[in-house]
Amino acid sequence: MPETWLYIAAFLGLPLIATQPSNAATWIEMRNVDLRVAPTAVLHVYRLHGQVMRTGNAPPFLDDLKSFVIRITSGTVSLTGDDLSVLLNTFVFGYPGSPLKRLHVRVQGSQIVQTGVMHKIVDLSFTMTASVSLTKDGLVRIHPTRMKVLGLNGQALLHMVGLHLENLLDLSKAHGASVHGDDLYLDPTALLPPPAITGRLVSIRVDSVTKTIVQEFARLPDDTVFGRVVRPDSAVPNFVYFRGGSIRFGKLEMRDADLLIVDGNPRNPFDLYLARYTKQLVAGTSRTLNNLGLRVVMPDYRE
Repeated sequence: MPETWLYIAAFLGLPLIATQPSNAATWIEMRNVDLRVAPTAVLHVYRLHGQVMRTGNAPPFLDDLKSFVIRITSGTVSLTGDDLSVLLNTFVFGYPGSPLKRLHVRVQGSQIVQTGVMHKIVDLSFTMTASVSLTKDGLVRIHPTRMKVLGLNGQALLHMVGLHLENLLDLSKAHGASVHGDDLYLDPTALLPPPAITGRLVSIRVDSVTKTIVQEFARLPDDTVFGRVVRPDSAVPNFVYFRGGSIRFGKLEMRDADLLIVDGNPRNPFDLYLARYTKQLVAGTSRTLNNLGLRVVMPDYRE
C-alpha cells in the first residue's frame, strides 16, 4: 500500500494490516520511561523487555489495560519512597477497614523508614525503620530493625507479652501483602494497577544516592529475541516499542506490530501514563514508515 493510502487509512480509522499471523507473539521494550501507575506515582523503568500476552480472545487493546498481561523477560526498575507510598495507600491497603493507613515511606541510608497509622481497636501512630531483602520465592521482605509505636519501643513491648506484628495486623484483604512474625512481605507483581505483570525478581536494593528502591528481574531464555528480532531505533534514548503479533489502539489494529512510541523531550525520562495515553497521543504526532511501521512522538504526561 503506498504511504499516501496509509495516511488515508489511519485518518478513516481503518486497520493497518501486514502479513504476520495475529496470534504471533507481541514483544515490548521500554527504555528510560517513567511509567505512571497513578496520577501522582511513577515506576521508573531503566530498561524492560517482555511479552504482551492477551487475557481474552481479542488482541491486546491499549485502551483496556486489563486486556493484556506483560510477562517480563528481563528488566530493571525503581521506585522512590513517595511513589511506593502512593501504591501502598491506594492499591495494597486502600480498602475499607484496612489496619494500615496514611503510610509514608522514605529512604534513609541502606534502609527505609515507614510512618503511618496502625489500627487495632484504636489508631496507633508508628515509625518503622526496616531492611529490604528478597526471599527465595521472589517476595520483598521488609524486616523491622527499629519500631516505635506512640513514641515507645514497639517491638520490645510486643515481645514482652509474647506478641508479634502479625498478632496486630489482619492483612487477609490486602492486595499483594502479608505479615509473618514481625516481617511484612510484598509481592512485587501484585502491587501495581493494570496491566498486570508477571516475572521473578532476582535482586532488590536500597540506593542511598538516588533515594530509590531498585529491583532487577530475572533474564528468561526467550529474552534473546531483543536485539535480534526486536530492534527499535538505536538513536532514540527514551521509548516504548511494540513488535510482532497484533495490537489495538483507538480505532486501529496493527498486525505484525511495529509501533515505536518516542519521548518528545529526550532530555529527561519519558513520562507515560498508559491509562490516559490518548491525551498524549492527541497532543503528539505520528508518522507511517516505509515498512508500514508507525512512529509516534508524544509529550510527557505532566506537560
